[in-house]
Amino acid sequence: MVWERAIACALLLVVTSAGVQAAGDPVAPSRPRIGLVLGGGGAKGAAHIGVLRVLDELRVPVDCVAGTSMGALIGGTFASGMPPAEIEKAVLGINWSRTVGSEGLRDRTPIDRKLSGITYTNSLDLGIRNGTIEAPGGLLKSQDIEDVIRSLVSDARFTRNFDHLPVPFRAVATDMMAGEMVVLGEGDLSVAMRASMAVPGAFSPVVQGNRVLSDGGMMRNLPVDIARELCAEVVIAVSLASPPPEPADLASAVALAGRSLDVMINANQNAQIATLANSDVSIVVQMGDIGSSDFQRVPDAIPLGREAALRQKQQLERLALPEAEYLAWRQGVDRAAQPAIRLADVRIKGLSRVNEDYVRAQLQNIRPGATVTTAEIQADTGRVFALGDFERVEYHLVGPADARILDVGAIEKSWGPDFVRFDLGLAANGSGRLEALLRADHERTWINPLGGRWHNALQLGEQTILQTDLYQPFDVRQRFFIQPTLQYQRDLENIYDDGDRIASYIVREAFAQLDLGVNFGTSTQLRAGLRESWIGADRDTGLPILPELKTEKDASAQFGLIYDTRDAPGMPTNGTFINARYARSNSWLGGRQDYDLVEGVLLRAITFRGDPLTLFVGGGAELDGDLPVTEEFQLGGIRTFPGLQPGELRGSKYWFAGTRQFWKLADIQSLFGQALYGGVRLHAGRMGERIDGVRDGTLYGIAASLGGATPIGPFILSLGYVDNDSWQLQFALGRPISEGSILDELR
Repeated sequence: MVWERAIACALLLVVTSAGVQAAGDPVAPSRPRIGLVLGGGGAKGAAHIGVLRVLDELRVPVDCVAGTSMGALIGGTFASGMPPAEIEKAVLGINWSRTVGSEGLRDRTPIDRKLSGITYTNSLDLGIRNGTIEAPGGLLKSQDIEDVIRSLVSDARFTRNFDHLPVPFRAVATDMMAGEMVVLGEGDLSVAMRASMAVPGAFSPVVQGNRVLSDGGMMRNLPVDIARELCAEVVIAVSLASPPPEPADLASAVALAGRSLDVMINANQNAQIATLANSDVSIVVQMGDIGSSDFQRVPDAIPLGREAALRQKQQLERLALPEAEYLAWRQGVDRAAQPAIRLADVRIKGLSRVNEDYVRAQLQNIRPGATVTTAEIQADTGRVFALGDFERVEYHLVGPADARILDVGAIEKSWGPDFVRFDLGLAANGSGRLEALLRADHERTWINPLGGRWHNALQLGEQTILQTDLYQPFDVRQRFFIQPTLQYQRDLENIYDDGDRIASYIVREAFAQLDLGVNFGTSTQLRAGLRESWIGADRDTGLPILPELKTEKDASAQFGLIYDTRDAPGMPTNGTFINARYARSNSWLGGRQDYDLVEGVLLRAITFRGDPLTLFVGGGAELDGDLPVTEEFQLGGIRTFPGLQPGELRGSKYWFAGTRQFWKLADIQSLFGQALYGGVRLHAGRMGERIDGVRDGTLYGIAASLGGATPIGPFILSLGYVDNDSWQLQFALGRPISEGSILDELR
């Protein structure tokens, strides 16, 4: 008997260490084949990791896996040969704000795109095709999700037949064209997992031939029947359950629409649970208040899976193997660590508009002859994605082990090359003044091989703007550029006398400007240019004795520096921002004005005890001559000097300094950095040579605020006090409305 048991163990070791047991192959007669089924549920699916840990501790082998959505992510990773303990470590190490949200994307974005792509109200980059506006396939980017999946499955993604994985695997998706379930058992494992997770509307679908694949939960959220077809004689089915909503939770149309999807998914899941036999094991994980989008609560979900599995410990133990047999099985399915990859060649594929040399210029690690890791490959493809031209950037390794070729597939945005963005800005104060603006930006990308971009803007409201410009790089890396601009601007500006509004003017400026510039990576841009302007000011309200400015010509040389490492333009939590400019106007340029001015602002955002703290200082001065009305400095408003009305202080020189501290009150969408904050702001400033002749000296102020980043843009509600006995209750939403100085850049 001893020899017979030894021979049996040896045979089992040989079979398992040889690789994967394909579906349909004979198995040892001592136990039934076990199929693991992992249901969908978004972030709740992290509970599957807790179940896997229990199966490992109880020595329960798994012969095949079928999963949907997050169940496909965890199941595919397990099937690729990663042990449960390592899966837990890897998933807990994922930065979900970066993976699902947009954290870190701005850090990788080239400075020229960073400056041209600011939109506050939303992040939609719409396309124009055939005379109609077209939206992308998903509202959320999938690039970092795909990178995470590729990291999790490693080289297993190149196993074309999923029966040949360490553990045979199936992912379930929905064909949105045919309205049918699709069972994915071959191809790129990472693509199959991504297709199963592609929630319609949130993430773009995966297109395979004539199939448009999205989340499989709509058809089979718990694919028990798929596991039986694959291998299972005994099924371990793991489903995720949430408490039903209260009637009050379904009062809105949006809530009802969301609930209708839940009802559909629960119906097909319950139908699969009903097929389970007495010999099967059903593990139902009660998720409590953890929702499908609560990825920040992944650490809380894993223990819930463990608890649910342990409640079925007695049923699971009957499926357990002796320790020696389980270790032999485990050794047969665990994959070895992926070695570094030596590249024989790097090929760029999928380009039709974008210059291939421009893409190659972003690659810092991957090049022919280099030895690279997966992380280094993904760092480079992430930089390519951050250029803004691509829907996604994927990669594949082909060729023999000693001559690997890396194919980088850069998939251009299918809804381009014409893009349009819309923006909204609102501002109000306690004096009853309400300001609004609507803005539309159009951009035609890659009008030539060097990456020229034609941009147009139309803004309506308190500040009307009509603009067209051409950004034309000189070199393939787009470091040097020329940018001609034509712009017409019309502002309605109030004039104050010691805090009392005495008039309002319509200030007009039309100008043509030609800039030469240089970009330094993702952070810095320098510009020098010539501007020819036509300026004028017409009195809108006020006493007839107040002057008006007939249209005059101004010509100036302009110099500018921008340095920007902020993680967000609206409410940064980290980074530095510097904006400085110098202008020289003189009659030798053909204008009638004669002045020199300099202006700048410095902002530093840090995280102090877990909350954002911002320090800022700025100022400007007329160095020589007399400033025209379009160049006069202004202070006042919710961003530049809370407690004063917009433009209340107006003159030819100023300085300003302050700090603001915010404390998080509640999360709105933590994955996207959206939260509600309470804050306090301290500031001081002085306007010199004011047009009203008042000499207040240095003014000090304090403001309390409520604000944050929201799905409809950043907002702030502020109550400010200034020591000249001025109080202002002010509100701003969306795109900032200009307050008349470079401090507008503080946002």
